[in-house]
Amino acid sequence: MNKLTGLFFIIVLLIGCNKDDFPVPPASIVPKFTYTVDNDGFAPATVTFSNASIIPERAGSVTYNWNFGDNVSSSEVNPVHKYDNAGVYQVTLVVISSQANEIKEVSQTILIKDAAVVGTPLYFSNGSQIFRTFLNDNAPVEELLPITIQGNYGMTMDTVNGILYVADADAGSIIRCDADGKNQQVFRSGLDSPSAVTIDYENKHLYWDSPSGIQRANLDDTNVNQKEDFISGQSNDPEGMAIDAVHKRLYWINYDGGLWSVNLDGSDQRELIPDAEGGSILVIGDRIFFDYYNGSKDIHIKSADLDGGNVQTLSTGNSRVVYGIAYDKSTNMIYWGDRNADSIKRSSLDGSTQEVWFKKDGLNPRGLVFGIKR
Repeated sequence: MNKLTGLFFIIVLLIGCNKDDFPVPPASIVPKFTYTVDNDGFAPATVTFSNASIIPERAGSVTYNWNFGDNVSSSEVNPVHKYDNAGVYQVTLVVISSQANEIKEVSQTILIKDAAVVGTPLYFSNGSQIFRTFLNDNAPVEELLPITIQGNYGMTMDTVNGILYVADADAGSIIRCDADGKNQQVFRSGLDSPSAVTIDYENKHLYWDSPSGIQRANLDDTNVNQKEDFISGQSNDPEGMAIDAVHKRLYWINYDGGLWSVNLDGSDQRELIPDAEGGSILVIGDRIFFDYYNGSKDIHIKSADLDGGNVQTLSTGNSRVVYGIAYDKSTNMIYWGDRNADSIKRSSLDGSTQEVWFKKDGLNPRGLVFGIKR
């Protein structure tokens, strides 16, 4: 065996040993924890913490220091802590190894809810999770709801029955649940990427989009396969939809161009604004409100008469296509998500008053819809 062949053999042997026979242990401590909250998360609530930290053998013995965010601490491995008052608490776990000279920490935010809170609930999604916050005099704080989805853009609230409908585009289904996220069930399955939903209360229909049209189903029918094609031949990918209950018409906007409307009996289908490209539309009184792709990172919020005329611009410079425009009657303002900016914005109906209402890292909001005020 020559030197080159021998060197190659040694390298192959070492690579094989590293890969198959000698797993590399973690180089340092990785602090981790999970938790559960009793009393449905309402104060007073007891939180049980489960320490899931990864401790390499080289670290030797370690100590744990917990800070629960309310001036109380613990050195237990898996502590249990009671929060008497509602609020948002930053919980920090610090793991210390004297042998390896390491100090590592991790933090999570825990929301303890107030049963006496009042206001109008606003639901929104970050794509994979559904949240609820309340519109009142306090700063908004999001609450994660126990809803399991794969990928979401739009939802709607049945304000008559207090039922939330969520379009799960990635799962090809529409789910429904109570207003607090409980009692989740599949309403329709086997769908083609539904990204928006809207309700026709008078005829008890739920509408949703597909890449080439719009379908609907009977709200009272429990068969997950029951559906009918309502609009077909829409090559530009329908996205946002809205019902005008007064004039009994459905409005929708296409992702690749075209804002349309049709009577709820299927007659008088019209294209109102051919160049409108967006993901959301909403009818408020005698006006339609929608997002409009003007250019990269310059999405506009516009309004128009119900026939598509008298177009006005309310907002410019939004970062991405908007999914979900919501209207709060008490303030007479519309709300929408600026996803790349991690913010929810709001504006008066004429655009004269505009502000960022909620901003937080990782918010990535879409699917905005208001629920029933409490």
